[in-house]
Amino acid sequence: MTSHCTDHAALVARLLAAPVATMPRFTGDGTLLFLCDAPGSAQVFARTADGTVVQRTAHRDAVTNLAGARQGGWAIFARDQGGDERHQLHLLPAEGSPRALTDDPRTIHGWGAISPDGGRIAYTANSRDPAHTDAWVMDLAIGTASCVLEVEGPHELPCWHPDGRAIVVMTAPRSYESTLYLVEVETGDVTALTPHEGDWRHLSPHWRRDGGSFWLLTDREREFLGVATMEPGGRPRFLYAPEWDVEKLEVSPDQRRLAVVVNEGGFCRLRVLDAETGEIVVSPDHPDGAITALSWSPDGASVAFDLATPTMPSAIWLARVADGTARCLYRAAGPPAARPYELREAPSFDGRRVPFFLAVPEGKAPASGWPVLVWVHGGPANQALPNWRPDLQAVLATGIAVAIPNVRGSSGYGRTYAALDDREKRLDSVADLAAVRQHLATLPGLDPDRVAVMGQSYGGWMVLAAMTEYPHLWAAGVEFYGIARWKTFFERTGPWRVGHRAAEYGDPVADAVLLERLSPIHKVDQIAAPLLVAQGMTDPRVPPFESEQIVAALRARGVPVRYVTFPDEGHGFTKRDNRQRVYTEVVEFLATHLFRQGGPSGLKPRP
Repeated sequence: MTSHCTDHAALVARLLAAPVATMPRFTGDGTLLFLCDAPGSAQVFARTADGTVVQRTAHRDAVTNLAGARQGGWAIFARDQGGDERHQLHLLPAEGSPRALTDDPRTIHGWGAISPDGGRIAYTANSRDPAHTDAWVMDLAIGTASCVLEVEGPHELPCWHPDGRAIVVMTAPRSYESTLYLVEVETGDVTALTPHEGDWRHLSPHWRRDGGSFWLLTDREREFLGVATMEPGGRPRFLYAPEWDVEKLEVSPDQRRLAVVVNEGGFCRLRVLDAETGEIVVSPDHPDGAITALSWSPDGASVAFDLATPTMPSAIWLARVADGTARCLYRAAGPPAARPYELREAPSFDGRRVPFFLAVPEGKAPASGWPVLVWVHGGPANQALPNWRPDLQAVLATGIAVAIPNVRGSSGYGRTYAALDDREKRLDSVADLAAVRQHLATLPGLDPDRVAVMGQSYGGWMVLAAMTEYPHLWAAGVEFYGIARWKTFFERTGPWRVGHRAAEYGDPVADAVLLERLSPIHKVDQIAAPLLVAQGMTDPRVPPFESEQIVAALRARGVPVRYVTFPDEGHGFTKRDNRQRVYTEVVEFLATHLFRQGGPSGLKPRP
């Protein structure tokens, strides 16, 4: 893309034509399953030992989870209907068509784990009460299911005990805390595995075969997640604890090795450790980027992982433990021409340094500099990674630079940094966003007057907050399903999310005054720049009312606002034709409001 494209629809189509492949999962017979969106939404594909790749599912809606069984070549997957997040579970046999295991469109079924003998599955379901995700077990042979534990709030089921008599139940991580419990399937008896004081995370447990102890990821009394081993009710003994978060942990079939992913400032690194000492056995050589899933081959000789970079859609890779070599095993299509990211820092109001990625268009900047889009992630306990973003690459190819900050409150930089935006300090993260924008104005080759801001979900709230708190800084805004008013958000969001979100955002009753002060709808008169809003109409997390009220308020004031809706999408746009439409809308909107007629070569200062 040596010249900046003005046929925006064609540009977006070219970028979306490069499918992504994610979530590798080996089955016991050596088949490698994974998700690929080549058909238009993420579906299950299988790669056999001889390298043959076949598509195993075909649905309009995306498959959202996948688990391979250790026995034979079957698997379990989940999908919802039109993005409503009422996931149903399906069994995918080694051959033939999948069959539904659950069929209750009112209930969210959260994936858990396959039992050690392959005869049962554990999962969560909120059929008793929408706010509570109880623990369930299903016998696959006869199809009967029973609730083994009623809980309050959201929970997850990460694994079974190795003797199959019990499951591990985990409180869903929130406010940097999560706890593990062992629940007897027959009796419902509960044993605390990780009793502790204070807010600490206990994640990704993996039992030793004798059931006497387990490996896990925890940040107990540390800034970062590390690999530890512990006995039930004991204290963790750290095996591998770098000054970065260890985000993924998988144990080899023979339990001699641990595969981990370390997040080093956003760049993911695969490491293979000795399971007893924590020493690094091998550091496979792979490109810098983002890794979201790992899976050991049945023989323990290799680790499959997905890898995306700013210039390469996510593909399936395989690392050999013996020599540390890594190669791309499956990529649906060759990567398109794209622009790389560079890691930078910007000083904020209190002297802290805010990390951000910067990408600039190809070629020589115009005399006034490239206009800039600042893209802010959601969460807020999340992190922008250097991964493949066809929407942002389309923006770059149009002649607009992109900055991607990780403001305070982001994960990946330690517990202290993540807590800097809690409750009454919420607007400090918006001040970070303003600081990054002001720092960009000092960099050569960038236009100091033409900067837009974009985000989705909580990032959409960040956009609205930035445009109301610092209206003079932004030439335009783009927000997907953002929160306009916290009171109405809590009234309409899924009941299963209220407690979980209140722990992060503030209690809708106890913190009502604070949340009203943080609601952009009350300062909408400050917004003067044009805004693009996109919304999935089945979104259970941030329902359409949030978008509708901000759009109505801006239209009443005569502020230019474009509202784009999708009847078959929820919290995210998962179907290629819908992404084609919304990404084209974004590029055309930014080109309209950051360029004068004639395109990027004819930029002029904003009046």
